[in-house]
Amino acid sequence: MKKFTILLLLLFNAHWSLFNFQWSMVNGQCSMFSIFANDGVYYTSGSFLVPLRETDISVRKEVLEITLCKDSFATVTVDYTLYNNKKDKTVTMAFEADAPYNAWVPFDRRGIHPFIEDFTVVFNGEPLQHRNAVVAGSSPDLSPEAAGRKKDYLTPLDLNVWKGYGEVADSLLPMDDVLVNPELPDSFRSFAYAYYFDAPFRKGENHVRHTYRYRMSWGVGRDFELSYWLTPITRWRGGRVDDFTLRIKSEVDREIVMNDSMFLASPFKLKGIGEVYQLQSDYWGYSQCLFVPLLEGNVLEWHGTDFAPTQNLHIEPLYLLKGGVRGMSNQGRVVVTKDGEVYRYIADSGDSYFIEAQDYGLVPKAGAKVEFREATKGQGFVYLKDDIRRVNVRKEPSLKGKVLFTLDNDGELPEGYPCLGFVSHLEADGFYKWWYKVDVNGRTGYISEQITYWDSIQL
Repeated sequence: MKKFTILLLLLFNAHWSLFNFQWSMVNGQCSMFSIFANDGVYYTSGSFLVPLRETDISVRKEVLEITLCKDSFATVTVDYTLYNNKKDKTVTMAFEADAPYNAWVPFDRRGIHPFIEDFTVVFNGEPLQHRNAVVAGSSPDLSPEAAGRKKDYLTPLDLNVWKGYGEVADSLLPMDDVLVNPELPDSFRSFAYAYYFDAPFRKGENHVRHTYRYRMSWGVGRDFELSYWLTPITRWRGGRVDDFTLRIKSEVDREIVMNDSMFLASPFKLKGIGEVYQLQSDYWGYSQCLFVPLLEGNVLEWHGTDFAPTQNLHIEPLYLLKGGVRGMSNQGRVVVTKDGEVYRYIADSGDSYFIEAQDYGLVPKAGAKVEFREATKGQGFVYLKDDIRRVNVRKEPSLKGKVLFTLDNDGELPEGYPCLGFVSHLEADGFYKWWYKVDVNGRTGYISEQITYWDSIQL
């Protein structure tokens, strides 16, 4: 089973977008994707693209809308109002998509990326045609002689020299997101697929609408992870957006967490059912983050003026903030109140703890404390997996242990059994297997961890 990452650098709409560390099943493979996006101004000659800083054109308004779709795709739509302070001119704008990593799809010399769909640009009401090219990618040259040399990002590539996956023997390529010079087998070079177009700016206001679709990944515990790079707005005159709106939607119910320290100037608004929680967490170094139960039909919206971001946007599933997927961890933090109530700790929220029991909520810090629990210390609770209907409880932690009694699972609200320990045993097949020691109404015994999961709280 191969893992793969797709690095898509979409150079459009004065932003970089990264959809990172996502798992997917494509052709039976477990897959990981990363996607970046940005709008930029470029000098071009053939397939030669050079980023430039724009001094005449400023961004008066931007509406960025991100939709997490239910068909395994995500869509991004950006509406811009750009102001050209001087005379009419044509500006080359580029959309660049880094080569897929570990996808093992054939190299496309036409410059068309295999995982991008429906790339469109409408400029002042008229659709623009785009061209494609293969260019040097955003990663540095991998050849030994390039050590210490600056990145030659977006420089032209001589495809008479450089060959990709499907054109040379697999043994010549250390990975599939690089090209190799067969005459110098140890000389490698990262590459990207470029989509670029000429935008005929007139003096005064100009309007750009850009859309694209890409296949999202999915996997154990997650179906998305998205980062959108905001800081490249400084490429435009003034280095800011006069009027900025962000909208996030989902076609299915999702619980999302996003870093929001660059959005503290005004509050987020949720159009629909639910609440928006401001949190502080040490996960991934977030000093500030926001949690939203983004139900189908809801819209999370933020609006600000003179928006000059110094950080980039990152959105991910809540389970990552909680420290992992339920059933894949044997330790976790809990909040214990002065009345002895126990809740799953997720994050701090000012003078309160953000917690989960049957639902999410806030518990005042005054009179409460955070504790760390582990299965190996005989803490927490053990549950039968949803698809397990009957399980044997044994006297010893072994498949040869005497069956003391059985437990039935009716598939309704799971019953948690106090965990008394977590131990391993070498079985007859030569492999170690792990067992939970549990308390079932005063009777103790062992249950295989293969058919159970541990949780820090009683659900």
